[in-house]
Amino acid sequence: MRWWMNCSRNISFRTALACACLAALLMAGARPAPAQDVESRYQQAVDLFNNAKMEESCELLQQIDKEKPGYKQTKTYLNVSCSQVNRMVKMEEDLFNAGVQFFNQGRYDDAKQKFDNASKVQLKNPRYRSQISRYLRDIEGRQNEERQFQEGVKLFEAGKYSEAQARFSSVAEGGGARAADARNYLARLGDALRQQRAAEETNRLFNDGVRLFNAGKHADAQANFEKVVGAGGPKAAEARVYLQKLEQMALAKQSPPPSKPAAGPSVAATTAPQPGAQEGPTSTTGTGPSTSANEQLLRLGLQAYFDGKFDEAERALSDYLNNHGSKPALALFFRGASQGTRYYLSGEKDTRRKDLAEADFRALKEHTARFQPPDKYVSPKILALYSEAVGAP
Repeated sequence: MRWWMNCSRNISFRTALACACLAALLMAGARPAPAQDVESRYQQAVDLFNNAKMEESCELLQQIDKEKPGYKQTKTYLNVSCSQVNRMVKMEEDLFNAGVQFFNQGRYDDAKQKFDNASKVQLKNPRYRSQISRYLRDIEGRQNEERQFQEGVKLFEAGKYSEAQARFSSVAEGGGARAADARNYLARLGDALRQQRAAEETNRLFNDGVRLFNAGKHADAQANFEKVVGAGGPKAAEARVYLQKLEQMALAKQSPPPSKPAAGPSVAATTAPQPGAQEGPTSTTGTGPSTSANEQLLRLGLQAYFDGKFDEAERALSDYLNNHGSKPALALFFRGASQGTRYYLSGEKDTRRKDLAEADFRALKEHTARFQPPDKYVSPKILALYSEAVGAP
């Protein structure tokens, strides 16, 4: 080398020797790494292999094989470790793709399982880890949405509309896959809530009407019952029965039944006395009640019926019949009418009342065939029940 020749000519021997040593050191730095360094890295790669750290082992063995091909069992370890790495990379990819497929099918539990398994694949640089995290967050949101939606459906079917509305509103605001379905239910809930509130208002009107009726405030009660009938629903039939009672009571006040047939066009005027009917003594000094006392029982019974006091009416009319009053047909008819009215007030459930009413009507027919039911003072239902009992057209 030229620089060495110049150095030899111009410097002393000692200086030349120093230059020669420096040149040797420079040349030594360009040589390959000593065998000891390769061996230490080889042992490190084998340790990584034995500890199942295949990715790190594969990378290190690839470096050794490039620097020193055929060194010991480098190739054997390299093939196994790198094949294992490739298998794990493929496993992560397959699990990820399966999770995506399940996700698109709406099978969120299955998708979550695949994504969780993909996350557990031991890779130094996993390819799909960030995407898996996004999918898992999305699954959690969708499962929560589905849970709220199904809860809303159950509450809706149970008639718990306010609670169902809260669930569906949350789902609709979330804007997820169930948002449109939730909005449809919210539209249905609006109608259901209106119907529920209308039914509650109808029940309130009916209950207030009954309270007003029992308190004697008949005009206010009538207004309530008319609203209930107009609204329809399950309480309408009961309200009609109360309206019929109110109508009967109003007619009774306008034309109260007299004590004698000659008094005018009353309920009693439509009846004929039972032939051979036994009358009580005319004086209280006899062994039985007087005729005037018996007639008073009949008047009390009829008035109690028109006032809606059915227990009192039935007691008075029964006492009148037991005392052999002179108008048994009239007493039997209105005692039967009282029992029939109570039967209809029960929603036609108390069939015992119906049986008692029909028994009185049949007994009446046995007393006299000339009896004409007072259609002006009783409801059509009572007249129909009477006709059914006696076989009249």
